[in-house]
Formats: sequence, structure tokens, C-alpha cells
Amino acid sequence: MVTYFKNQLRGYEVVLATLGAFSEDICRNCIGLSGAQTKVIKGLKKLRMDLEKSSIPEVEKERIFFSLESFFKVAEGLKLAEEVSCQKTAGRCKIGPGCFPLGALELMNQVTEPTTSHEKEMKKMAKLICEVCGAEEPVPVVH
Repeated sequence: MVTYFKNQLRGYEVVLATLGAFSEDICRNCIGLSGAQTKVIKGLKKLRMDLEKSSIPEVEKERIFFSLESFFKVAEGLKLAEEVSCQKTAGRCKIGPGCFPLGALELMNQVTEPTTSHEKEMKKMAKLICEVCGAEEPVPVVH
């Protein structure tokens, strides 16, 4: 269970650093950055609630709470313009078809769910084998 929270923190660390860089330059006026900031703050609140309900040791809980609080400060401190709008619609975005801030949120999945394609294939094959042979045991865990 501690690993889950540590992986979540790793993901937020990457996303917040990315959003922080965007807020200093290219995306300061972007509504996408504002939306990403809101999603990160909501995600951190949910993580805090999950942590409060968890049964992990208090020492670990305190360490994770400390990190969470520092991440809240970073997320709330992202520099946004007073008036934000879609810079693509306004014709001022020069980065192409994507949106950097919204793409940064996708980094969370890569960091918190680092399943390799090899592991995915192994799980899929194990499931197929179990279905073919009629085994009633759960699909084996790949280590």
C-alpha cells in the first residue's frame, strides 16, 4: 500500500515540475494550464483522503502527508494570468495540435502505472491459458 502512495507522489512530482515550467513561459495565459492545475489539486485532495483512510504505518503516513502538503503549495502557486483563454482558438499557440498542460497530466499514467508491454503481454497470455484450460485460479501475477 505504501508503494501505491509513493508512486502517486512520483507522478505528481513530474507533473508539477512540468506544469511549473509551462507556467513560467509558453502556457501562462492558457486555459489548459488552469484546467490542469485544477485537476492536480483535486487529485491531491483525493490522494490525501485515501491516505487518511489507509492502514499504513503512521511514520510512513506522516512522510507522505508532508510531501502532499508541499505538492499542494506548488500546485496552488502555479503562475497563471488573471484572464486565461484557449491560446489555440485565439491564434497565439505555436506548439502544434497538442496542448502541453493537458498532455502533462497524461504523464501521471506513465509514472504511476509503469507496466511494460512485456508484462502486459504476459498477463494477457496467462489469462488466455487459464480460459483455455478451464483453470479456476486467478491469473498469475507477473513479477
